[in-house]
Amino acid sequence: MPQQPVGIGTDAVQAARVMVDTFRLPLLRKPEDILEGILDGLATLVNPDAAGVYIIDGRGRKLRYTLVRGCDFPVAQMEAPFDGQGVIGKVLATGQPIQITADTAPEALEGRPCARSRLLVPILSAANRVLGVLDVWSDDPDGYGAEAAELLATYGLAVAGTIESARLQLAMVAKRRLDGELALARQVMEGLLPRTTPDLAGFDIAGAHETSLEVGGDYYEFIPIGDDRWGVVIADVVGKGIAAALLAAAMRASIASLVGYELAVRAIMRRANRFFHDSVEDGKYVTLFFAFADVLDRRLLYSNAGHLPPLLLRAGGGVELLEEGGVPLGLFDKPRYVEGHVTLADGDLLALYTDGIVETADADDAPYGMDRFVAVLQQSRESSAKEICDAVMRDVRRHGSVARQDDRTLVVIKAT
Repeated sequence: MPQQPVGIGTDAVQAARVMVDTFRLPLLRKPEDILEGILDGLATLVNPDAAGVYIIDGRGRKLRYTLVRGCDFPVAQMEAPFDGQGVIGKVLATGQPIQITADTAPEALEGRPCARSRLLVPILSAANRVLGVLDVWSDDPDGYGAEAAELLATYGLAVAGTIESARLQLAMVAKRRLDGELALARQVMEGLLPRTTPDLAGFDIAGAHETSLEVGGDYYEFIPIGDDRWGVVIADVVGKGIAAALLAAAMRASIASLVGYELAVRAIMRRANRFFHDSVEDGKYVTLFFAFADVLDRRLLYSNAGHLPPLLLRAGGGVELLEEGGVPLGLFDKPRYVEGHVTLADGDLLALYTDGIVETADADDAPYGMDRFVAVLQQSRESSAKEICDAVMRDVRRHGSVARQDDRTLVVIKAT
């Protein structure tokens, strides 16, 4: 027969407080250490012949952590709704304690053949939300009475405080980690973006970039090639945070290296695709627009790898889309890329952009849209390239909701 439990016959609240002190854990211990501490407290409190503790996840959707001592009692994976999933599920579902004896429910004691009674008590938060279950077994048919149930219920309240404190600590650690990763991602992306735009005869060039709250993989750049030729790039790597920033950095290095070999545009795209396809996990890709710009001839030879097509606003009022190219980089092993070409005349305006511009949504989830984008470009086209960028970004901010979820990048090239 188990020893007389410590605290029974004394004030249950005080007993529970004393017992909680026996397993009060330092900050940031592993979940299994917390479970061990809870069972240590149970052992001191009621001296069970076997015991278990079962904790559900923070959203109350599934059984997340379990630990059992003294019995061969495999705990099945449980997901809400818990009712109908054994005695543990019933306590999780109802928030009510259950007392079992070998006479009333022998099947519930099969994990310990010598067991004759069992008590399961919910772990309840201060808001009366079920966080888990405390489970004690006895080889005595009268192992646990009303006083033990009251004591464990009070102990469960203290355990709940430990669980919620641990969850809060883990959430704080995760937030600090995320904040650190976002700060690093911003540093990486800031290092990718050009500090200045090239000063080219016959052109007025400007770029603008606004980072989202999550930090995406947008970048643009101008690569000097020599003989009055430049490479122009705008890209958007799928994903957010440091992973997207590092992939953007890798892609930038790949493009810069390939440009140095003076390959044809379509060859650059094929090799960039091979690099991305072979180097990153499945499902990752980048949309990218690349062009060779001949300054003297004002001619662009380009290929568009699944990127939103740049807009060419002709001085006479027409609008053209630079769509020739192929699929986003990284999706397929050996896709085919083709080239397109355009020649810029005085007064023509070329706008390169990412989806953070046209897909920015307002409070009603309505996107900024291509029509409004073109209208703002048309209205401000007589201004400088920088003023045009500022006008677009200002109008997008005016339209968009506060919590924007994607980077916004814009490059404007005017032929003057």
